[in-house]
Amino acid sequence: MNTNNKSSDLEQAYSPSTAARCYERTVQLYASQSEQALHRYPNRQIAYGLTDEEYVLLFEPGHGAPKAVLVFIHGGYWQALSAFDACFMAGPFLQHDWAYAAVNYTLAPRASIAEMITQCAAAILAIHQQHPGLPIVVAGSSAGAHLCAMMMHVDWKGLGTPSCPIHAGLLISGIYDLRPLVETYINEPLHLDVRSATGLSPGLQRATTPFPVTVCYGEHETEAFKLQSETYSNYLLEQGVSIGCYQINDVDHFDILFEFDKPDSQLLSVTLASLKLK
Repeated sequence: MNTNNKSSDLEQAYSPSTAARCYERTVQLYASQSEQALHRYPNRQIAYGLTDEEYVLLFEPGHGAPKAVLVFIHGGYWQALSAFDACFMAGPFLQHDWAYAAVNYTLAPRASIAEMITQCAAAILAIHQQHPGLPIVVAGSSAGAHLCAMMMHVDWKGLGTPSCPIHAGLLISGIYDLRPLVETYINEPLHLDVRSATGLSPGLQRATTPFPVTVCYGEHETEAFKLQSETYSNYLLEQGVSIGCYQINDVDHFDILFEFDKPDSQLLSVTLASLKLK
C-alpha cells in the first residue's frame, strides 16, 4: 500500500468527527452548558500543581457530605478543550449527592502525554486530600479515557499514598493503543514515535494498580474507535480486571456525554452503581 494512502486511511479512522453528527455544534454546547453550570452550582478551583493550568473545578452538594466524587478528565486528543468545557455534567451528580470534579491539564505541545498522566494523578490526589475516605470514580472521554486508563499504571506509592485512591473508572470512547497515531496529523503536537506510543498505551501494558472499569462507546463511532474499546476490554479481562463493555445506541463520539443528563441514563446509572464494585 502507498504510504500516503495508509496515513490517509489511519487519519480517517482516527478522526471521530467523520462519523459524528454536527460535532462542532456539540463541542459548542460543551462550553455554553458548562458556563451555565458554573453559574448555577457552587464550585471552587483547587490547585494541584504550581502552574496556572494545574487545577480542578470542584462542585459539591449544598447539604451534607457527598457520597462519592466523580473526577472527569476531558478529551480533545490531548491538545484541545479544558476543565471549563467539562462542567456541564456536574448537575446530574450533584442531584444524586455526589461531588463532581473537572480536571484541567496542560495540553500538547506544551506538555507531553507522560506529563499529562502525572498531572492527572496529582489532581486525583488533591481531590483525595480534600475528601479523605470518599470513594473516587474517575471518568474520561476520548483522550481523557486514555488518561483515566493510565491511572492503572501510576506508581501511587511513589507519589506518597500507600495505594491507588481510585474506586472505579468509566472509560468513554477512548483510545488505548496509541501506535496508529504516530504517522498521522494527530501526532504533530504529540511528538510520539513507536517506542513512546507503545510505552504510553494502556492496552499494551499490564495494569499495576487495577480498579474495576466500565468501557463504553457510541453507536456512531468509527470502527477503529469501537475496536479500540473492545480490544482493550478483552485485554483487561485477561488480566482479571473487573470489566464491563457496551455500546450506547444513537450517539456519537461527542454527544455521548449528554447521556448523563437524560432520564433513565445508562451512563449515569452505571457510574452510580460503581460504588458497589470492589
